[in-house]
Amino acid sequence: MKKALLQACALCVGATGVHAAGLDRSGQGINLIFEEGSVVQARLGYADPDISGSQFAPGLGDVDSGDIAEDFFSPGLGYKRAINETLDFALIYDQPFGADVSYPANYPLSLNPTVLAGLGGRTDVLRADADFDAITALLRYKFSGGFSAIGGVRAQRVEANVAVPAVLGYEVDFSDEIDFGYVVGVAWERPEIAARVSLVYSSKITHDVSSTESFNALAPGAPLITQDTETEIVSPQSVNLDFQTGVAPKTLVFGSIRWVDWPQSDVSPPVFTGLPPNSDPLVSFADDTFTYALGVGYQFSEDFSGALSFGYEKDTGSEVSNLGPTNGFWSVGVGGTYSIEKAQISGGIRYTDIGDATTTTGGEFSGNSAWSAGLQLTYALD
Repeated sequence: MKKALLQACALCVGATGVHAAGLDRSGQGINLIFEEGSVVQARLGYADPDISGSQFAPGLGDVDSGDIAEDFFSPGLGYKRAINETLDFALIYDQPFGADVSYPANYPLSLNPTVLAGLGGRTDVLRADADFDAITALLRYKFSGGFSAIGGVRAQRVEANVAVPAVLGYEVDFSDEIDFGYVVGVAWERPEIAARVSLVYSSKITHDVSSTESFNALAPGAPLITQDTETEIVSPQSVNLDFQTGVAPKTLVFGSIRWVDWPQSDVSPPVFTGLPPNSDPLVSFADDTFTYALGVGYQFSEDFSGALSFGYEKDTGSEVSNLGPTNGFWSVGVGGTYSIEKAQISGGIRYTDIGDATTTTGGEFSGNSAWSAGLQLTYALD
């Protein structure tokens, strides 16, 4: 059995992107470090979430949001080198987190009260656009008995723009900021049965970002009030547990558990939190999350393997932000890997049923879903 081919297939479903609806985009996986020899890898995921709901407004009734979620691409690049028999190096680029939502102009939170009062002001819609890019440099040292230790540094860039018209036409622009975190982990392998277990911790990364906040004054024809401030944006700490093992000839079972400490990600621009009628953070989370995946791969021929996987994240039961109105999900994905000489081409498609959510302002979102797909190319340099 070509273990490398079957193991690659176990990962191909993951190439579709992790959460097509939430802020967690790549899952911060480091499985490239376990590739045999020296390789380069390129991945492109695409997700098309469909998220809609409604919110009651006095005099307007229930106002539909329409589909607020934009589709997005999730690229990834990697290089892994076997320095010697005991030491491996990997360099991985991904987009671990992100947001891209936009509400219609008639949605209650898109209505600027200064405009409604006849005082003039900025017209916009409730929206958020946030991009995180990360480069992770890793070393893996192999001990006897199949054990290994993993450690590295992650450099991360964040850029974002958010508008909340219902708070006096508020808008904030966060400038580019690069900061650093770290990755540590352990692994155990038994190659003859394609078994591996890895436990990897990713630290939180704190960005002290220069921000420009603006809003409308409560006076007819008054210009925008603009203030340069500083805001803390934190990407949360997380733990990934990944496992796989051969269970029969040409058959592999694989899975993962991912924990993310979302309450660390409170974003509270100083001007926004002081504007009437608002006093809440711009972005906050009440609960951490556990995300589960389980799948099976089968090698159909010397050149082709296929995989089926299922994912699940429990509904926390808490209210959520209007900038991410989802709560839990289940998913099913299929994929395959084809080997051509030194290249392995993997592809997959996934359907996600997005959990119902109630926002902190009373919005109700239900009946939502997403489709996502991905393509991954791994090329051996040896």
